[in-house]
Amino acid sequence: MKNYEVSAPFISFGIGTVLKLSESQADIRSQSLSRKKNDLFEVIEPVQFKQGEKISADPAQLTKSLFERLSEISDKKTDGGKPDAPTEYPCIQHVSFGKYNVFDAEKNLLTPKPIKKDEAEKIFTELSKKTDPDNDTNKDEKNSEKKQSENDPKHDA
Repeated sequence: MKNYEVSAPFISFGIGTVLKLSESQADIRSQSLSRKKNDLFEVIEPVQFKQGEKISADPAQLTKSLFERLSEISDKKTDGGKPDAPTEYPCIQHVSFGKYNVFDAEKNLLTPKPIKKDEAEKIFTELSKKTDPDNDTNKDEKNSEKKQSENDPKHDA
């Protein structure tokens, strides 16, 4: 088995393909999969994965068209399989299928466990309003500063 990431908008696997999946990936597609052992599943009805999802498959079972929609990734998990750390804060971080974390500007995790996207976006929007330097309270200060600089005789020179 080799590890792959879906590089196309989506990919479909046909009946008989054996895939190594996470529990959350398998749960979502439980009607289309048959568990072989632990994290190995056989496709019993065509199944799709979206861009960015990670799966493991036997390269011998994959067609050329499937390979074109996948990017091989390293077998070694240097970070224990954890999602990539965000580079900008505050932010929403995708953790797994349909699950997200929310971080504030000080890089603090605001959600005790991953939450749904709409909940994460709501928290992020509220957080952005609080930390946005262009919010209403600062507009008055900026406008008064602008007026002062317009009236400043040194500014005309």
